[in-house]
Amino acid sequence: MRGRNVVAAAAVMCALALTSAKAFAQQTVRTQEYPGNLLHLVDWVMRSKGFCEKEALNCQSVTLANGPLAQQAAAAGSVDIIVSSADVMMQAVAKGNDLMILGTDITNNIYSLSAAAEIAEAAKGKTYPENMKALAGKRIGVTARGSSTEMIAKALLAGAGVPTDNITFVAVGAPATAFAALSAKQVDAIVSWDPIPGLCEATKKCTVFVDLSKGQGPADLQSMNGGYVVWQARREYVQKNAAVIDRFLRAHAEAVKWLGDPKNFKEARDIAAKGFRLHDDVPNREQVFDQMVKGMIAQYGTKFDRKAVDGFNSFLMANKLIEKPLSAASLVYDKAP
Repeated sequence: MRGRNVVAAAAVMCALALTSAKAFAQQTVRTQEYPGNLLHLVDWVMRSKGFCEKEALNCQSVTLANGPLAQQAAAAGSVDIIVSSADVMMQAVAKGNDLMILGTDITNNIYSLSAAAEIAEAAKGKTYPENMKALAGKRIGVTARGSSTEMIAKALLAGAGVPTDNITFVAVGAPATAFAALSAKQVDAIVSWDPIPGLCEATKKCTVFVDLSKGQGPADLQSMNGGYVVWQARREYVQKNAAVIDRFLRAHAEAVKWLGDPKNFKEARDIAAKGFRLHDDVPNREQVFDQMVKGMIAQYGTKFDRKAVDGFNSFLMANKLIEKPLSAASLVYDKAP
């Protein structure tokens, strides 16, 4: 009897040790999120469906308003993994912020250019590049002066042969304020991202002239597809935490796979509704929200195409945003999918 008790006690101690080891092995990873942005649906799924926990990660979100702030936070060590379009990240690298691309979050360019209804009427029946001629001499809203969205607008105009010297660029902020500026006729068109296409369709206040997420637009912008919005971390963090990054990327891949299964859409929509809300005055609000969630899910990816770095280099150098091309071999984590 005493021998059996000893064996039982040893088994309990062994189980406790394994449990303790598992708990001890779990590591916190702080990831950046933009406030109230549907972009982070995959992050929410990683946490709520237990994909982080499965990889022994405690994924915590840190809200930061924009890419430059996130870059500063990463440099200060107050966030581990950040996310932005690769052009924003590569400009920071060229200025000395030693960031690395860990992998893809969103595969293709997220931006669209939408024109006010009265402008779109003048280009009725036309598609890119012919529809862009209706914007000659007009006001185009961008997130901020000198931002990526302004560069995108100029590239779209140039690709259509429309001169930019008589275009007025106006800072209108993120999608919500951009749509408000367009609705109030403060600008004639906007370069923005979801939910703008859905809002244009629902309200009829605007028409999407070109949707880069669907491979539309000139070749120089399409060449950046294959790894447009990317996960990033400081090189020092990568060197010290490669195992954590590998586990994070696996959790992300599992979340993308789960989101891609149609049978999970209702639950995915419920998760999305907890982190993002459309204004109640949006026409056909539920239908628009469903379209937005489906559109967001379709944009996620897990494979980073190294050739996209060449596309970004060309775009950034053409716009005099970097002085020389950056090397994909140095820029990209060697185990990035």
